[in-house]
Amino acid sequence: MYHPKVTRISGTRLRVQHPSDVPVTLFARPDVPLEDRAVDELLRLLDSQGDLPSPARLQRVALTPDFHRGSGIPVGTVLQADGFLLPGAVGHDVGCGMRLHLTSLRREDVAPHLDRLERRLRALFFEGGRQIAMTGRQRQALLQGGVSSLLGLPGTGGLWDGLARQDPQREQERCDHTAQLRTPWLSPPQLGALRDWIGAPDDLTYDSQIGSLGGGNHFAEVQVVHRIIDPRAAHQWGIREGLVTVMIHSGSLGVGHWAGQLAARTARDAWPAGLPRPRSGVFPVMQDAAPDALRAVQSALQMAANFAAVNRLWLGQMTRAGLEEACGEMDFPLLYDAAHNFIWPEDGRWIHRKGAAPARGFAQMQDTPFAYTGEPVLVPGSMGASSFILAGRGNPEALWSASHGAGRQQARGDAMRGSQAEFSAFLEAFRVVTPLDWRRARPDIRERKRTELMQEAPFAYKGVGPVVETLREAGLAEPVAELRPLLTVKG
Repeated sequence: MYHPKVTRISGTRLRVQHPSDVPVTLFARPDVPLEDRAVDELLRLLDSQGDLPSPARLQRVALTPDFHRGSGIPVGTVLQADGFLLPGAVGHDVGCGMRLHLTSLRREDVAPHLDRLERRLRALFFEGGRQIAMTGRQRQALLQGGVSSLLGLPGTGGLWDGLARQDPQREQERCDHTAQLRTPWLSPPQLGALRDWIGAPDDLTYDSQIGSLGGGNHFAEVQVVHRIIDPRAAHQWGIREGLVTVMIHSGSLGVGHWAGQLAARTARDAWPAGLPRPRSGVFPVMQDAAPDALRAVQSALQMAANFAAVNRLWLGQMTRAGLEEACGEMDFPLLYDAAHNFIWPEDGRWIHRKGAAPARGFAQMQDTPFAYTGEPVLVPGSMGASSFILAGRGNPEALWSASHGAGRQQARGDAMRGSQAEFSAFLEAFRVVTPLDWRRARPDIRERKRTELMQEAPFAYKGVGPVVETLREAGLAEPVAELRPLLTVKG
């Protein structure tokens, strides 16, 4: 049985009923679990449609198969808005997204060296081995220009040497524009605590944010191409069976939290006097009525998105360094990088994606390397499960979007009350690299870490297979290849 406000209208589509005239389509096959609490959360947001001053309006809502409860707005929600921005629609992990690198290694090159690789990745990610020193000028440049700015900056030793080997043109061509946004600088009062992270212009320092995965479902994973599903697209993208790949899922960390707080505060302060406050508690910014607030919100969100993309770039370089130390020098071309928590301009309107990947088709990807395939869409499964690379089909009913993962079916608290025996068996069978060396730690410390990791246990997530099949059958994205993990790094 579905939520009383949800009605199935086809094998892959459901309609969410509510008082306003905004069309809401939820994409899910019958074998994809749906969460009533997520529907209730969405309905509270839709109730605020009546609070918008004319002519601003919400035009369409699309919900991807990984739809589940979030914080104020469900994960897997895509909103098309005319005349306003809704910064709360992307949460505080602004610019969170996915990156995928191909390598010149094959499974047989890596499999014999997994123990050494695990040790090196633990040192790089958690034991001070990443060595990414930057000046205040470099930090400001990456906030204002993202990946494009970073690639043009000279670095000093450490991982900068590996970054210099990346092809800058390929990096820029294969990043969504959210990774390289030209952004005006905010005023000092608006920057607040971010000034401490930037530091003095010429001081070369290390910090605890760049090169950090963050928590939750973020990861860096060494994978192998298990199966080619679309040979034509796979050939164009350089994907071959048995090839080793690196997938990164991470966001904007403390910078995103700063941006989310600044955007929410600015939106609240700019709300027109005399109008009822939005019932959802999520304040929009009116495009025409509050242009200064709109610019400040855009700048803050763009800085966080630039930071998130640069952070994924560094996380990729850290994984590359570990692989090369364990297995020898290799090629490391980028396939694609895109955010799934952001606000995109689209034909004079705004597309808000909260945990939903852009999945644009041939027409929208002209003048890019993906004009004949559609946009790459990266859909990871739960920890230890397969991930999929898909090609976007630019479905307008889905607002040119697709899932960003399998999606949770249990809240983190519920997952921690799951089967201890089942999760212990999983950890014994699968390599998860954490700050804790699993084989050497004391039993009580291992127990605490296992309890924490259970929040991301496989049984807490939907099966990725039905999610990917929904995307295919509904015409949102076409599967290209299946990837299976060799090793996962979790914060």
